[in-house]
Amino acid sequence: MSEIGEAEARGETARLYDDIRRCTGAGMVNLIYRRMAARPGVLPWAWGALRPAFLSGAVEEARAALRPGLDGGGGAPLPREALAAAGLGAADLQAIRAIVDAYNRANLGNLAAIGALAAFLADGGAARPPRPADAAEAPPAPPLLPPIPDMAALPAATADLVRWLSARAAPPDTPIIPSLYRHLAPWPAFLALAAASAPVLDGAAAARDALHARARPAMARLARAMAPEAGTAAPPEGELRALADLAARFSAGPIAAMSALGPRLRAVMPD
Repeated sequence: MSEIGEAEARGETARLYDDIRRCTGAGMVNLIYRRMAARPGVLPWAWGALRPAFLSGAVEEARAALRPGLDGGGGAPLPREALAAAGLGAADLQAIRAIVDAYNRANLGNLAAIGALAAFLADGGAARPPRPADAAEAPPAPPLLPPIPDMAALPAATADLVRWLSARAAPPDTPIIPSLYRHLAPWPAFLALAAASAPVLDGAAAARDALHARARPAMARLARAMAPEAGTAAPPEGELRALADLAARFSAGPIAAMSALGPRLRAVMPD
């Protein structure tokens, strides 16, 4: 499945990416939006429907309700001696923490929002009367994260490790490389140590499914308040069906998985 990376975004797509970063409070644009951008007319329409939920605080409310149920999987932080022996210094750990924290915040909000979009589309929401275009000003953008490395540019062993981790985060019907693992690829030693820490990956599928089930009431609430944005053309019918499928599979699959696994990655880092 194709995507438009942040470095490749131009014109309206670049403007939307900037607004997404500001409204979601993340220093990057998550994969689900980059996938939408690669389909004709999908991202402007979908973001027009989603934006009010982020700016109104409804997504933050859902995120706050879901966060207490997440934990580190019972694992202890990696020993500082092991991290130092792997060549990970204080600056490395600070950069890794910033990336993991950004994804943990973004993934949990997107779990509710993208699940709501899937429910909205499944309920025929695209045919609802449009609401006025949202002119609310988004907050300032947070600091940008470093660019996401291209898989083709990674050393073979690092790319293999990223793929191995990814296969445990995505169900077979949605094979993807989660952006968090790609973003952490410059520190393969951390990924390797974290992968060897059993609680990070133990019960990943069960944790994913349980978190998605807990998020469904919030998804339903957000979906009921959702409407198309006036003045934004709806994508062709085939693209709307593809969007509904994409949103449903991502919310139940990789977004839920990484929302559950991200806190475990954070828990193995010493503060």
